[in-house]
Amino acid sequence: MTLLEGIGIAFSAVLTVNFLFYLRSGKLKRDFACLRTLKGRRWLVAIPASLLVLAGVIAIGSILYDLSPAVLGWSWTRLIAEPKESGGQNLMVSGLKIPGFAWVFLPLLGLNVPRLALNEEWAFRKGFKKPAEITFQSFKFGMAHCLVGIPIAFGLALSIAGAWFALQYLKGGVRRSAAYHSIHNWALLLLAGLWLLSRH
Repeated sequence: MTLLEGIGIAFSAVLTVNFLFYLRSGKLKRDFACLRTLKGRRWLVAIPASLLVLAGVIAIGSILYDLSPAVLGWSWTRLIAEPKESGGQNLMVSGLKIPGFAWVFLPLLGLNVPRLALNEEWAFRKGFKKPAEITFQSFKFGMAHCLVGIPIAFGLALSIAGAWFALQYLKGGVRRSAAYHSIHNWALLLLAGLWLLSRH
């Protein structure tokens, strides 16, 4: 086992315990209630629009990464990664790399998505309404993801998603932006699930 793999397993263990305690807290229904802001036709817009934003994030992140792998492809996990390992890894989903356990971790993470989205929306969107504030908060939102190991290129690209969520916040507050944020993250988990299936 490499050092990076060990850190990933430890991080996954901490997250799993946290996720389980959250499910026992009885707050699941409360946090999923943010989805009630998407009534009727809003779902018809929210899902394809969120998928389009996600596709843009992946495409722009990939382009930036390819333009400058040494700089924009940098992640702090490169400092501990072995040559055979990918330096840029999102530790939040490191549980998906653990054989067998991945199928336990994936639904747990999925159930925690609205809660995590609400936390991020309160932190990065609440109270910020001026264009300069929104731009800076969206940038901070994207780059904050570099703390869990994603490369700088994708942190920058996630600023686009941050701006999209900010637009939703301006239209309907934190609950609405969290609903769109949740759809975005569930789409990512769907891709992760398809990746897991492709490995078997």
